[in-house]
Amino acid sequence: MNTNNKLDELKDRNPFRVPDGYFESFTENMMSRLPEKTVEEPNVISIYDRVKPWLYMAAAFAGLVLLFNVLNKTAGTSAENEDTRAVTIVTVSPSGVESEADENVEFLEYIEDMYVDKYALSYIDDFMNN
Repeated sequence: MNTNNKLDELKDRNPFRVPDGYFESFTENMMSRLPEKTVEEPNVISIYDRVKPWLYMAAAFAGLVLLFNVLNKTAGTSAENEDTRAVTIVTVSPSGVESEADENVEFLEYIEDMYVDKYALSYIDDFMNN
């Protein structure tokens, strides 16, 4: 017999068979094979445990706001003292006569002293003179 002829014979037939009564007793057989497991009661989570992460986050934000306020007040106080000192330096001249040109020169010197590196100024001065 040819192989093609055998395939033609099996075309309409299902080659797989299930024993009789297999699916009727399947559940009972499977349950008997499984180990016994006791049902545990679920853990009860208190409201405090649910809210605790939110409380920690709120406390962290409150601490940051407080920290920024304290730093801002201390920086503002020192800035106010520096501004007052700068105003007195700018507005008071030895001769007692206030000149706009003197105020500008003193203010620029004050800014230069606060924010410009002395070595950078000497380097720029040497570069410009050469």
